[in-house]
This record gives sequence, C-alpha cells and structure tokens, in this order.
Amino acid sequence: MSQRRSFLKTRKVPGLTAGKAAGGLSFSPAAGPLSRKPKLRERLCALTLLLIGAVFLPLGCSKAPERPAEPADAETAAGEPETPAAAAAGYAMRVGMWLYTADPDTGAQTDLAKAAQAIPLGERLELVAPEPRQATNAYDNKVYDYYVVRRDTGTTGMVFANQITRGSVLAAVSDEKANLYRSPRNIDVTDYILPRKTVLGAFPETEKDGFVQIEAYDPVSQTYRRNLFIKTASISYRDQDVQSLILLQTAEALDADKEQNRREALLNSALDDYPDSNFADEVRALIAADTAVPARETDASFWVTDDNVNVRKSPDVSSELLAQLSYAAEVRAVEETVEEFNVDGRTARWYHIEQPADGWVFGAWLESAQ
Repeated sequence: MSQRRSFLKTRKVPGLTAGKAAGGLSFSPAAGPLSRKPKLRERLCALTLLLIGAVFLPLGCSKAPERPAEPADAETAAGEPETPAAAAAGYAMRVGMWLYTADPDTGAQTDLAKAAQAIPLGERLELVAPEPRQATNAYDNKVYDYYVVRRDTGTTGMVFANQITRGSVLAAVSDEKANLYRSPRNIDVTDYILPRKTVLGAFPETEKDGFVQIEAYDPVSQTYRRNLFIKTASISYRDQDVQSLILLQTAEALDADKEQNRREALLNSALDDYPDSNFADEVRALIAADTAVPARETDASFWVTDDNVNVRKSPDVSSELLAQLSYAAEVRAVEETVEEFNVDGRTARWYHIEQPADGWVFGAWLESAQ
C-alpha cells in the first residue's frame, strides 16, 4: 500500500490534480492529450453534419441555374453589325427622292434630317431597321417618319418612310388608265386610277382572281396609293418595261433646256438598251420633241416657185418625205421656224403647211402671195 501511495506521489499524470476536499482526483483543463479531446469531438461532429448535408440536401433542393456567358459584341464577333432579322429591302417609289443624314444621330426626334444624296427612282434600298424612326426635317422643322436604309454603295442614311415600297417587286402600268380596287373583286372598284407609265410595287403573293395588291406614287396627281388592288392585266413585270420606264420617267422630270445632255442620255439609253419595251414609242416621241426646231405661229400665203418641192415631216432635209408640191401651187403656212437654215447654199426659214399635205416646206422655194 505504501508503495502504491509512493507511486502516486512520484508519477504525475498530465491533466489530473488532487482534489482539495476529499483527496480524490479531478479533471483540469490543463494542456495535455486529455485536454484536446473536446475539440476533436467538435470537429468530428461538424464533419458528420457536412456529410449528412451532402447526401440529403440535393434531395430537397434544386440546383441553381448557371449565369450565361456575356454575348460577344456583334461587330467583334461577325466583323460587322448584324442586320435585324425583321429588316427587308425596299425600292424608291418616286423621282426626286433624297437620302438624309441625322445631325446629331442620337435616335431622338430632335435630330435634324439633312438632305445629302439624291436617290433615283427604282433604286433598291436595304432597311437597316424594320421600324421607322422620327426626326426633324431641317427644311421645314417638322417631324417625319424615316426609315434607316443602306444603299448598294454602302452609304447609310434615312429616307421618308412613305416614299419606299417594302417587300414588293417593281412593275409598270401598261394600260392607258388602270383602275384601283379596295379588294380583289370588281365590285370594289374605287375612283382612283393610275396612269400609264407609273412605276409601282406589287406583291405577287397576293395575286387572286386576276388582281394583285400594290403600292404606288401617282406622278400625275402626286399622291401615294397603298393597300389597294390592280388587275394584273394592267401591269407588266417585264424587266425591260420597268427599266425603260424608270429611265423615261427620270428624263421627263428633267428640264429640257437646263439638263439637256442628261435628259438625252437617259432617253437614248432607254431606246438602245430596251428597244422592245412597251414604252419605246413614248421614248421616241420625247426624243423627237427634244430635238424639235423652235417654231412660232404665223398666217401667211405663198406661191411655190419650183416643181417637185418637198414637204417633210419635220424642218430637216433628212426628215421623212411626205409629199411634193407643183410649180405655182398656193399654200398657207401656220408656223415658221424661229431661226433660218442653209440648204444647198440658200438661206431661209422652214414653213409648216397643212394643205395639200401636213408638213414642212423650205422657204427658199416659196414666194409670198400677199
């Protein structure tokens, strides 16, 4: 017993001290292996809870959606900005259209639309955006709807929304007068007509019972016609008819004196490039009118001073020969050329007679009967 007591006295157990009251042993939170047991237990409990959560939590909770990656910029990804899928192509409906630029180009209604480039009738225009935008016209300070378009040259700008036809194909009115209808039925005819030589936009997918829906600008009444129908027999889809008509309409809008060279070039192109067009006769008539010699009214009687004096279609020795006059025949002139001409060394005016043939006679072979 004394040895056991001496052992207890000489060997110390870390973490144990003698009790003060009864001499027994008691636990002390001193440093040592026994003092680390509570922390180890806490860690084991925490690990157990984590394992339980990992097993049972997915059964009661759904996975949170992943955040999608930010889309790449269209210009960076594709090399150039993408055209909206809803955008379409259109055509210029009238002569005298303009491409406008916005200053500044903020998309606001207060942006000033300034005329920048002329756009010819029938030009194809790509719509950059499917819906029009508003801007203030710099000419009259009024707000209008514009479509943002891109020309074949790559130039981008704005055009008046009502001056283009979208999603249609070009056609030409070939009848002298083409009636317009509110629906593809004869009973729904309107008071509106489109004159011959009108370029229009037609929608072939709407063709029904000999009618087709159209959009047009009437150059005579200077009004737009939309959501109306026309008889397909009244129009032509032929490219040679449409293209020659575009040239003819453009030429007709030019001043014959101030823009003579351009007008002549357009008419010659229409006749040379599209000789079989339905409008070739109108082109020839306009060319003849442009080359006509200026004349003024007169009322004078003449005697013919030679035999076989020629009567020609126009005051030109190369013009078509219509008839010949006999010596001493009396004729009455209703027109005379303003200028004098030289023919075979003789200088005189040309005179327009109506009897015995309607044509022109060179005045060198006429003598006044008054």
